[in-house]
Amino acid sequence: MVSTQVKVLRSMRPLQLENVVIGQYKGHSKGGKSFPGNANDPTVPKGSLTPTFAAAALFIDNARWDGVPFLMKAGKALHTKRAEIRVQFRHVPGNLFKRNFGTDLGKATKELVLRVQPDEAIYLKINNKVPGLGMRLDRSDLNLLYKARYPREIPDA
Repeated sequence: MVSTQVKVLRSMRPLQLENVVIGQYKGHSKGGKSFPGNANDPTVPKGSLTPTFAAAALFIDNARWDGVPFLMKAGKALHTKRAEIRVQFRHVPGNLFKRNFGTDLGKATKELVLRVQPDEAIYLKINNKVPGLGMRLDRSDLNLLYKARYPREIPDA
């Protein structure tokens, strides 16, 4: 098992600058409450260019993972605090519902989500045909929310 993991890590393509995005969070207001940006933080030196957010696309050059991006994102002061793994499935060729579903690929993407924290869960976002004679799709979630299924306290990850 360990040798397989080492092979995968050795097959990782070196990170390219065009596959990385960095930035700083900026201030905003929501619901009458003001959230200061990184530049407004009194503990941050004036003119600081230190990134507070990073996203990168990693690639593994082997037969199994060829062309599959592994997206990693991390940041400070994001809207939600969570740790999760998302697997987005590729679109199948020859989609019968393309004309009826539109071009919103984000809505059409099937996705498996494994949320580690908070609110541990496993859910699958799928597209299903609406019952009846029409050819319309709808988005559904198959959801296992641990705190709903197992009411006892679950230890932190």
